[in-house]
Amino acid sequence: MTVRKLTWSEQLVGAALCVGYVMALVWTAPDLAMSRDESFYAHAAKDYGGWVAELTTSPSSALGREHIDRAWDYNWEHPPWMKLTFAWSWLLHQKLGLFSSESLAFRFPGMLTAGLLLWLIYSWGAVTMGRRGALFAALAFAMLPRVFYHSHLAAFDVPIAFFITFTAYAYWRTLSDGRWALLTGFAFGLALATKHNSWILPGIFLIHYLWVRRQYALADRLDRPTISWLPSMLVIGPVMLVATWPWVWHHTWSRLLAYAQFHLRHVHYTYEYLGVSYFEPPFPISVPFVMTLFTVPLTILVMALIGLVHRRAALVPPWKTRRGDATDTNADVLWLGCLAAPLLAIALPWSPIFGGTKHWITAYPFLALFAGWGFVAVIDLATGALLAERRGAAWALTALCLAPGLVETVHSHPFGLSHYTPLAGGVPGAADLGMNRQFWGFTTGSLADWLTKTLPDGGTVWTCDTTWGAWRMMQADRRLPSNIRPVRSMVDADLVLVHHEPHFNEVDFQAWMAFDDVKPVHVLTYDGVPIMSVYQNSR
Repeated sequence: MTVRKLTWSEQLVGAALCVGYVMALVWTAPDLAMSRDESFYAHAAKDYGGWVAELTTSPSSALGREHIDRAWDYNWEHPPWMKLTFAWSWLLHQKLGLFSSESLAFRFPGMLTAGLLLWLIYSWGAVTMGRRGALFAALAFAMLPRVFYHSHLAAFDVPIAFFITFTAYAYWRTLSDGRWALLTGFAFGLALATKHNSWILPGIFLIHYLWVRRQYALADRLDRPTISWLPSMLVIGPVMLVATWPWVWHHTWSRLLAYAQFHLRHVHYTYEYLGVSYFEPPFPISVPFVMTLFTVPLTILVMALIGLVHRRAALVPPWKTRRGDATDTNADVLWLGCLAAPLLAIALPWSPIFGGTKHWITAYPFLALFAGWGFVAVIDLATGALLAERRGAAWALTALCLAPGLVETVHSHPFGLSHYTPLAGGVPGAADLGMNRQFWGFTTGSLADWLTKTLPDGGTVWTCDTTWGAWRMMQADRRLPSNIRPVRSMVDADLVLVHHEPHFNEVDFQAWMAFDDVKPVHVLTYDGVPIMSVYQNSR
C-alpha cells in the first residue's frame, strides 16, 4: 500500500477548515452557559493550574505526595490530559488576557481539538478519496448539530473523538510505513490520557490488522505489514497515561484500578427514551442507532449509507474472498470498525447511556468519511449522466447536500442537546415521542437576560440542574450580576428554575408547595417545546 503525500494546497484547505471552525465556535460560545460537567472540569483545571505554578517555583515541594494529592484528588475519576490543557489555557489568560471571558479560556483547547479534527478528516479523506469527498466529509462532520454543541465545551467528548481518529490514522499509516509506529503509541497515550473510550482501540486495530494480513496472503504478496504498532501502543500508551497524571504517581496500581472500576461500574442516571425513563439496566439496544437516526441530518446519513454500499467490495470479509481477488490495504474496513465499535459498545444492555450521543461521538468522524465516499459516488454518477460540461452544477449539488445540516446546526444553537431532526418530527415530534429533552443544566444561560431584568436589585435563585460553579462562571463572564445569588433551599429563593427532564418532574410540585402557586412566571421554549420553567416566590 502506498499513501501519497498531501499537497501544500490540500494542507492549506485543511488548515482553513480548522481555523474557520474554531472562529465559529469562539464567536458563538457566549450564547452557551457552562454545563454541569464543565464546571467540575474547570474547578479541577484551577487546582491543576495552581500545582503547575507551584511546580515552576518550588518543584521539590510540588512533587511531594501531600501537594500532589491536594491538587489532583478532585475529579480523579477522569484522566488528566484535557484538564491540563484547560489549566494551561487559563493560566495564560490570567497572565496575558488572551480571551474575552474566563469560560472561553477553559473552553479554547477543546475548540482547538474540534478544528484539528476537521483538518484530520479532510487530510485522511484527501489521500483516500480525493479532495471533493474529503471536503464534503469534513463539512458534514462540522454540520452535525450535536457535534457543534459539544465542540464548544471544556469537556472530553470531541477531544477524544480527535485523539481516537488521530490514533487510527497513525496506525493506518504504519501498515505502509513502520516509522509511524512510534507516533501511533504517542497518539494512543494522549487518547488514554483523555478518556476511557480509547480502551477499545487495540482490539479494533488487531482485528483490522488480521484482516489485512489475510488479504495480503490471498494476493500472494510477500511484503507483509508490520505489527510494530501494537507493542508501541501497549508500552508507550500506558507510560504516557501515568506520566501525565500525577495523581497516580503514588499508589499507581490501586489508583489505576479505582479509575477503571469507576467506569466499568459507572452510576446510572435517568435517561428518557421513547417515553420511558430508564434509571438502571437493561437499556434498549436500539438507543445509539435511533438517536443517531434522530439527531444526524438525513442527507448525511443517506450519503454515508451510499458510501458504505459504494465501498462494499473493499468490505468483503476475507473468508468470502477468493485467492487472486484480494484488495489492497485500504482504510474502509478500519473506518467501518471505528464506526461500528462505539455504537455496539453503547448498545450493550448494561452500558450506561446517561449522556446521549456524546458517548458514541467517536463514531461520527468515520460516519462523515463514509458520507464523503457517498458524495463522490453521487457526483460521479450525476456528472456522467446529467451534469456533463456543467461544472457549477457539482457545486450546487454539494450545497444541496450540505444545506440541511447547516440549517439544522444554525437552528440548534444554543439548544444543541434539545435538537432533533425532521425524521423525529423536529423538537416537538421528539417531545411527543418522549425523547430526552436536555441534560447538564446549561440552558439556564438562555435565561440570563430575563433573570437580570426580573431581579434588577438582585435576589436569590434555586438553580435546579445548574451547578453553583456554572452559575459563578456566568457571573465571571458578566452574563449575570453578582447580586443574583444561588441558594440551596427553595423557600429562601425569589425564583425557582426547573429544567424539563423526567427526574425533575417532582421539582414543579415542590415549587408549587413552597410558593403556593402552580403557575410559572416564565417558560423558556425551543420550537414551542418547554425547556425551562421559572416559578416566583409571591411571598
